[in-house]
Amino acid sequence: MRQLLSFSVLLALLSWNIISSKDIVAGQSYTETEVVDGGTITGNVKYEGVLAAQSLNLQGGWELPDISKTVSEKIVVNKVNSGLKYAVISITDITEGKKKEIPAIHPIIDQQKNTFIPRVTAILEGTTVDILNGDEELHTVHTRSVKNQPFNLGTTYKQRISKRFDHSEVIKLSCDIHKSSYAWIIILDNPYFDITDKHGYFEICDIPPGIYKLRAWHEELGNLEKEVTVKPKEITNIELIYSQD
Repeated sequence: MRQLLSFSVLLALLSWNIISSKDIVAGQSYTETEVVDGGTITGNVKYEGVLAAQSLNLQGGWELPDISKTVSEKIVVNKVNSGLKYAVISITDITEGKKKEIPAIHPIIDQQKNTFIPRVTAILEGTTVDILNGDEELHTVHTRSVKNQPFNLGTTYKQRISKRFDHSEVIKLSCDIHKSSYAWIIILDNPYFDITDKHGYFEICDIPPGIYKLRAWHEELGNLEKEVTVKPKEITNIELIYSQD
């Protein structure tokens, strides 16, 4: 009975990961080419849900050094412009464009005070990520990926794990010791993506002229999608708004 239960739980976890991956990973074939007269997409992702409106104080009381407010631990919104942090923006249906450049310096995810920092990391497939333990206590790094090799490793203070992710997928990292600690790695199959900053802003450049699907992914709020026309040497500004009425 225990084996049957464990098998059922494993199937549920695998199914969840597959569904999550489909939410953002398009799986399009992609050809590298020289981009001539490419255009740029810039924009802002906003959260205008009920929780954000209730906590916004227009009369003052803001702590100026910290311009973000946390609607929940998963939703971080700029107090001034409602910009949403940690949304991954990508072009999902592009089939050719600029070269895939794997960064020579590995992106870093650090476990500090039982928290993965940053919470969301977006990378191109083939990128190696360094995962650090900045706490003077034992942590684990546990992934339940489908396309990439899953792992579950313990780490001690200042220990570094380097892992390469070769396949487009959405992966959740968690710590088995500190159950509330987790982060996301979003692996994409083309270089046209960005992640919103603390103001909700993003920029994607060197895009061949054409009409594309632009998608925003957020761990709590899901997907938004918009058709975008990119013109030669022009900047197209886009606004994407999550609302929860």
